[in-house]
Amino acid sequence: MEPYIKPILSACYTFPFLAGLFTLPYILHQYRKYGALLLLRIAIVYTFIFYMMTSYFMTILPLPPVDSVTPASATVLLTPFDAVRKWISSSGLELKNPATYLPAFTCNEFLQIAFNILLLFPFGVYLRYYFRRKWYQVLLLSFLYSLFFELTQLSGLYGIYPYPYRFFEVDDLICNTLGGM
Repeated sequence: MEPYIKPILSACYTFPFLAGLFTLPYILHQYRKYGALLLLRIAIVYTFIFYMMTSYFMTILPLPPVDSVTPASATVLLTPFDAVRKWISSSGLELKNPATYLPAFTCNEFLQIAFNILLLFPFGVYLRYYFRRKWYQVLLLSFLYSLFFELTQLSGLYGIYPYPYRFFEVDDLICNTLGGM
């Protein structure tokens, strides 16, 4: 759980400054358009910006030391549902034995799948219910947002690292897109 706390705290520290940068033009636009400030809309945009920053930080942090990143640090994993196969084979899950459920659903392999689904769940909610996007638009935008995360990791954080420092996984794309839907 420790790797997830640091990105959230980083977003909490930097958020008030960046939120002002991104929310202020929206506030001005809303005031010109409606002649008043609609606080609920401003709050929703504010939380959306917070979510976008937090999800980005969760995918790029923690950053390893530059000298520890080698060509073998990360690769491209293109086998669909490989994470599910690893979870089922390593968890000891037996459908007929309820005693195996708790260990299976608390192991790291399952938590990685679950957190990848949950990562883009708010994105889909914002797109569908606030921005009124159709389901296929939510599907496409969720996929593209997840692809942005994976390509960021594959690029070595846009050239800061000489090699990718995290795995590019097709399972992450599948789980993130499922979560956005």
